[in-house]
Amino acid sequence: MIESRPRSEGDAELEYIAYWPQRRLQDAIYGSVWACLVLRRHHGVAADDAARAAGVEPGSRQAPIVWEIVGTHVAIKMVEWSRVQHTRGRLLEDPVKEIAAMQLLGNGDPHVLGSTEVLQDDDFLYSIMPYCRSGDLFGIVVSYAEDNGGEGGMSEPVARYWFRQILKGLHYLQTRGVCHRDLSLENILVDEENCLVIDMGMCLRVPYNCPMNSGSVVDVTAGTMRRLIKPQGVCGKQNYMSPEIYRNTDDFDGFAIDLWAAGVILYIMLTGFPPYDQASLADQRFEVIVTGNLVEQLQNWDIYLTEDAGNLMQSMLQLDPRDRLTLAQVMNHPWVVHGEVEVPPPRTDALPH
Repeated sequence: MIESRPRSEGDAELEYIAYWPQRRLQDAIYGSVWACLVLRRHHGVAADDAARAAGVEPGSRQAPIVWEIVGTHVAIKMVEWSRVQHTRGRLLEDPVKEIAAMQLLGNGDPHVLGSTEVLQDDDFLYSIMPYCRSGDLFGIVVSYAEDNGGEGGMSEPVARYWFRQILKGLHYLQTRGVCHRDLSLENILVDEENCLVIDMGMCLRVPYNCPMNSGSVVDVTAGTMRRLIKPQGVCGKQNYMSPEIYRNTDDFDGFAIDLWAAGVILYIMLTGFPPYDQASLADQRFEVIVTGNLVEQLQNWDIYLTEDAGNLMQSMLQLDPRDRLTLAQVMNHPWVVHGEVEVPPPRTDALPH
């Protein structure tokens, strides 16, 4: 059991909260993620009875603590300090930086998963987060393919429903000056009809600078000027990686690489498969896309999308990041703004008991 700090509001009595791990959701590089029940310390008759049964005065320090189940769940990432000390600095993913970023982001946006609380003891660092019941967006894409005999993607109205939420999450990250660097379908959790960007282990703060600096990129639509970031190593998933990150030789625009990954996400949602294996001109499918032939390639495979869908993906998957649409331009693109939206059917994983 993981005990929280006592909390109170105004003159209210201190409330004691704890978390009871129920089911391991997944392993992580530095630990694991668990679904946990929320408990509240009980101060009523049951607590007094437990004290008397133990032969001590109710309310005394020796009295046993009685917890009651609140009925809600949270997800807790448990980071092992021993793994951090042994591995930190050798890998690009940094769990301490991730939790710090989640604290920075907080819960200010419904489409970005932040920490509600951070705790620690001698063995673990705990990041408490909302529990998302429906898995990740990758699993939803796979389920659509399975429904279509093992191939194919979502309809455009369903993809538009999810994509608008992803863009809102990216907008929040950009307003906080954060570049994700590992955006993917696997890093977007779904909670019933809502999706949230997760996994800030590779994120970076985007540096801003004065207009006179020659190493800056101007985002005209957002009215901002930010500095390019020095190469930080090849990171992220191969199928979502932008060409400048794959090359790892030039300074890069943090926001532009996230927009590239968002374009890949849209491509996979609409087709059911990734656009390339690696972001290199040696990859034939990649070369076809960045030379402006994305739509023709799909039509050769008997995949026919609307003109706006093809235009949006092609405009996001530009080899030169300066030629890519900005986030504001994507959010105002006809495919995003107009067209039918279909709310997908609920997909809820079984809760731990």
